[in-house]
Amino acid sequence: MSPAPRGVVGPAVTHRRATPDDLDAVASLWTDLTAHHAPLDPALRMRAGAASEIRELLRAMLRDPDEATWLAWSGGDAAGPPTGLCTARVELAPPILEETLRGEICDLYVSPAARRRGLGRALVAEARAWLEGRGARRIEVRVSPRNAEAQAFWRGLGFAPFMDVLDLRR
Repeated sequence: MSPAPRGVVGPAVTHRRATPDDLDAVASLWTDLTAHHAPLDPALRMRAGAASEIRELLRAMLRDPDEATWLAWSGGDAAGPPTGLCTARVELAPPILEETLRGEICDLYVSPAARRRGLGRALVAEARAWLEGRGARRIEVRVSPRNAEAQAFWRGLGFAPFMDVLDLRR
């Protein structure tokens, strides 16, 4: 995988790594992401009462050395609220496998009004660079088969099917 650009990507996109001071912005975008996914499948809906727990979950993510979060702004101005979010983490595999470490881009969200301006690509490039810098030679994403826009986005970046995730519901 090739290295990714950092900081300002063209005149219209600014992005940076999130800090604990960004908790409100991260929580807002993560809530929007969850709401965006909710119509795709009941399993992706936030449970009643979970909104009060989001900040603690995200606070722990921002402290975890094996996870990283980035924020992006359209228009190149980081003074206003961010319009994009990406989270990634390093996953360890059993040491008996040749691949003992992999990367996962867990969440990617760009507000609808800010889409198709390069924010998603810039965030993915940053996540890739961070994961590769941590030793990941393979990066996974999970995408609902019902999310045609996301499927096209990830495939356009070169991601391809690896493993089917099957579930059994009752």
